Amino acid sequence: MSHQFNQYRQLLNQSFDHAVAYLESLPERPVDKHVTSDALRQAIGGELPQAPSCPDTVLNQLAVNVEQGLIGSGGPRFFGYAIGSAFPVSMAADWLVSAWDQNVPYYVSSPSMAIVEETAAEWVLELLGLSEHAGLGFTSGAQEAIYTALITARNTLLQRAGWDVAKQGLYGAPRINVVVSDQIHSTIKRALSMIGIGLEDIHTIPTDDNLRIIEDHIPEVLSRCEGPTLVCAQAGCIDSGAFDPFDALADAVESHPNAWLHVDGAIGLWAAVSDKQKYLVKGIERVDSIDTDGHKWFNMPYDCGLVIVKDASALACAMGGSNMGDYLNDAMAKPDRNAINFGISASRRARGVPVYAAIKALGKSGIEQHLDNCCELAQRMADKLRAVEGITILNDVVSNRFSAQFGTGNDEQRNQLTERVVHRLQQEGFCYPSTSGYKGLKTMLFSVLSCHTNEQDIDLSAEKIIAAFEIEREPVNQAGQPKHAEAVAQAEC
Repeated sequence: MSHQFNQYRQLLNQSFDHAVAYLESLPERPVDKHVTSDALRQAIGGELPQAPSCPDTVLNQLAVNVEQGLIGSGGPRFFGYAIGSAFPVSMAADWLVSAWDQNVPYYVSSPSMAIVEETAAEWVLELLGLSEHAGLGFTSGAQEAIYTALITARNTLLQRAGWDVAKQGLYGAPRINVVVSDQIHSTIKRALSMIGIGLEDIHTIPTDDNLRIIEDHIPEVLSRCEGPTLVCAQAGCIDSGAFDPFDALADAVESHPNAWLHVDGAIGLWAAVSDKQKYLVKGIERVDSIDTDGHKWFNMPYDCGLVIVKDASALACAMGGSNMGDYLNDAMAKPDRNAINFGISASRRARGVPVYAAIKALGKSGIEQHLDNCCELAQRMADKLRAVEGITILNDVVSNRFSAQFGTGNDEQRNQLTERVVHRLQQEGFCYPSTSGYKGLKTMLFSVLSCHTNEQDIDLSAEKIIAAFEIEREPVNQAGQPKHAEAVAQAEC
């Protein structure tokens, strides 16, 4: 079976038609078509192919069979978890990344991509109001960015304590204290477990009703930490959008003999770009490292994350890019940007290209407009729901998300009703919030991150949410279903 360069045009045009048809269907498409996993396996699976097949046929079958199991998370009414859409220009740029097919760990392997990512990194730092001398790497997402940042923190903290992790490993190393809020995200825990710090030495700072670290507790908690200490805070809590007090945390870290401050900004860091919202991240320029996602609020196509370390040399040292083997010595000797110094991956696609394209096309004002619009729409939805008796908004809506509960009974009754309301909405498919937790309560998490969401989407979704609440709050039958739904089913029979 031969492969010719003139084959690309037809196949890419075919992919283009399928891709655009899908994208243009998102405004009207059910968010979730609720196909079963067995149906998907039957359509997609099968025995290992033993002989070649027509590429045209394969692409057509792939597009048709996969489409039924896609979640419309790129559409205007996906409000669950923390998943954004993609700016059109970024998606188009990402197609070019696939066509160019460049490996970008070294300048010599793709000079153009190195300069594009270098420029994108400089622009991002300027947008966020961070030091131009910071190190910024492009990662698969916030989880990889967290690994990268916390490895850098671990190595630096232990280096200050007289221990060289790169040479001596972790056996016998001083233990590192970890300070987090009681709202620590699972990605931080996962990273701690995987980089050898573990969860045994965690000290917890309590949070207030908005899930923000209580500032008065910071000095007391850090005073109990002797030796190397890693402090982790949040810019945009998953359930409330709350931002921790970075100045107070930085003051405490600077007063400690050997501490490092990391901020998980996966969801909320981009608030720093907006003149209306940057008060939320006051003091962020003082922290040692930050992670964030491009594919959440910044609307990059999957996947795109960023790690930022104030001391770029510490990041480069921790990543060990200069220890890659003799055959790469000449590549590393070049004076230009080598991406391997800014992240874990030795081989990857040019994730900085969609970032570059978005900043170039939208400019600061366009990005700011998107960020502000998300926050205004989240507030709009919260106001509409708050006006309904029996719906409680649990947090101050300071950013792009909030948590809500339904009902007026005890905790268990409200938890069950809230779960039923959210599941009904997901089954209906018009809009898609998700369930979450808020200090022990089951909640509806409502997150506005898409550049495609507008006021009409919010208003129509509010009507759907309120209608679902009115149905689910009714007395239930023995099967636990609302009697209204039972009556409708009987009438249809």
